[in-house]
Amino acid sequence: MNMSLWIVILLAVVQGLTEFFPVSSSGHLVIFESLFGMRGRGNTLGVFFEVAVHLGTLGAVIIFYRKKVWLLCKAFFASVFSGGGARARYRKELGYIGFIAIGSVPAGVFGVAFKDRVEAAFNAPDLTAVFLVATGLYLLLSGRRPVRWNLTWYSALIIGCAQAVAVLPGCSRSGWTITTGLLLGVGFAEAAEFSFMLSIPAVLGATALELIGAPALTSGAAVPLAAGVVVSFLAGLLALKLLIGILNRGAFHRFAYYLLPVGAAAVIYFRFLA
Repeated sequence: MNMSLWIVILLAVVQGLTEFFPVSSSGHLVIFESLFGMRGRGNTLGVFFEVAVHLGTLGAVIIFYRKKVWLLCKAFFASVFSGGGARARYRKELGYIGFIAIGSVPAGVFGVAFKDRVEAAFNAPDLTAVFLVATGLYLLLSGRRPVRWNLTWYSALIIGCAQAVAVLPGCSRSGWTITTGLLLGVGFAEAAEFSFMLSIPAVLGATALELIGAPALTSGAAVPLAAGVVVSFLAGLLALKLLIGILNRGAFHRFAYYLLPVGAAAVIYFRFLA
């Protein structure tokens, strides 16, 4: 196993853990890939690697929430093919699908409208580090206990706007969406579940955007990318299980104590030392 494969495995572990912990997987990948020389013009490995590991963590979400995913798929197809009776039977599930749809709009619009600027941000590790600090500050707001209101169209849209912010590297998707859900009064488990359900169309859409116009993949990259998918999937499953326990203990905001010094150190390094 050569060094490049070891680096891919390391980055896949980083992705798998940080995709669900509120510390920004994209931010960590930008910083680590910059240190390993995997970013920059003419380097396409970073693009394909990010697609691979995001698909791995997407698989982790689907497996972890498989009962919810299956129920929503069942409700959707039953309503399409069985008519009004199925729609009445699955009213709650179809409403939840509607929440996912409306919550997906802001990130979709933002990602398409500002695609070039977002891609430029991914090649700016110093800016990514600033966003890590911003995420840490926002996480501090999640320390208060929620009042456990039900998810509504309004809260789904606001959480979707938080997900749009998290299109930027260094802005944790789980951190911004779960914290926003908690501030809106949604319970810990409910906020986490909706955040990760919302990630499914977001990851699929981002993957499609990444692949549009991408050059052909070289044969030598197949093994490292396959390893990235598998490792990020396994690390993601572990991270999800740990995160739910952390949320239930009300310790979500403590991730800020990691992000703030790491982000500040990265700002100093990439602005003044690199």
